[in-house]
Amino acid sequence: MKIKGGLYFVVDINSAEKFGVEKLCEIVEKAIKGGVDVIQIWAEKTKWKENFEKLFDVAMKIIEISHKYNVPVLVANDIELCVKLNADGVHLDSYELPDKSGFEIKKIIGEDKIIGVTCGNDIRKIEWAKVNGIDYISFCSVFPSSSVDSCEIVPLEMIKRAKEILGSEIPVFASGGITLENVEDVLIAGADGVAVVSALLKSENPENESKKFKEKIAVAKSN
Repeated sequence: MKIKGGLYFVVDINSAEKFGVEKLCEIVEKAIKGGVDVIQIWAEKTKWKENFEKLFDVAMKIIEISHKYNVPVLVANDIELCVKLNADGVHLDSYELPDKSGFEIKKIIGEDKIIGVTCGNDIRKIEWAKVNGIDYISFCSVFPSSSVDSCEIVPLEMIKRAKEILGSEIPVFASGGITLENVEDVLIAGADGVAVVSALLKSENPENESKKFKEKIAVAKSN
């Protein structure tokens, strides 16, 4: 599986405690039916330690649903967990440069797997990604957001700079506070796709919401 851009849904699987496992899986499936292209499984490290078996089961259910629609699933920040789940790749969201290159990570998780990294305002991270086997990058956060309150704010000009450095080979996603009202701003800046959390997780109609995002992405790409 390859990632080219589009709509990227970060799923906080610990929210199964709030919604229930069945409801969370329903949200994911409806979002995928609406057009989600990539799923990322995310949970705080402390939650993994406290509820590993339960969260592992939720993660496996989400992978099963996603693969039914040929949608890749990535695991946040845990290479070993990626292997255990046989997920489609890993996303590393630290601003620091990883201690392993993408080539080294793929020797562990599989040569056909996907690796993404979060970038902030440091051009060196983008340049590192270009030559170290990274499949896509994501910026956090382009807008203030309660779900990414630990991220530094990244100006839209940084997206333009990233596309100049990476060209068309490595997709660039924008994340953090993305809504239907501001998504066009990041797409015009050059983002190949957008990553969302609350916009879908808290939506009353995640399928319809996904469709609306995909329509705006399609229009931006056609211009």
